[in-house]
Amino acid sequence: CGELGIDVSHALQVPGGRTSTYVYLSHPNGDMALAVSDMDVCQKITPSYLSANLTLLNSAQVAVADANLPEESLIYLADNCTAPLFVDAVSTVKAEKLRSILGKIHTLKPNLLEAELLSGVPIRDEASLRLAADALLSTGMHRVFISLGAKGVYAADQHQRLSLPCLPAAMVNATGAGDAFMAGLVWAYLEGTDLKN
Repeated sequence: CGELGIDVSHALQVPGGRTSTYVYLSHPNGDMALAVSDMDVCQKITPSYLSANLTLLNSAQVAVADANLPEESLIYLADNCTAPLFVDAVSTVKAEKLRSILGKIHTLKPNLLEAELLSGVPIRDEASLRLAADALLSTGMHRVFISLGAKGVYAADQHQRLSLPCLPAAMVNATGAGDAFMAGLVWAYLEGTDLKN
């Protein structure tokens, strides 16, 4: 990271801890067939740790988190971090942690199943996609990007709703696609682009 100019001097170091690990088995079409993960070290990112770094977080242009963090840490961020909070729901099980803070999230990136869970709206078509996005936005959230796999993304903010197709590409595997998409959302926000661009 240092060679790339990424400052990790504030990264938490856990003596005797294990770096989080994600092992992914790919189906021949590139989609996930099976995956296992060990994210236990994320439990060490406590409200106390975040509190000790709150000045740094509040000096950031954007704070990015995912639902691998403990629920109390996500709540702490939502209640105390003044930078716009971007959150990846990660999975339906972990997305539950976000329910109480939806209105404090600036930008949420769920997939279809996570959006159904958090909005309470079964998504079957374009109309129900809109209802789900509207339900999430009604919490006070600024923007939601519901990823739909090969069907693209449904993007919504307080003023606009868009169905955006995937760019043409030959997928080798889907590993990291959601992370790359979140990185793109953050970059686009920092560049001042609108919902579509």
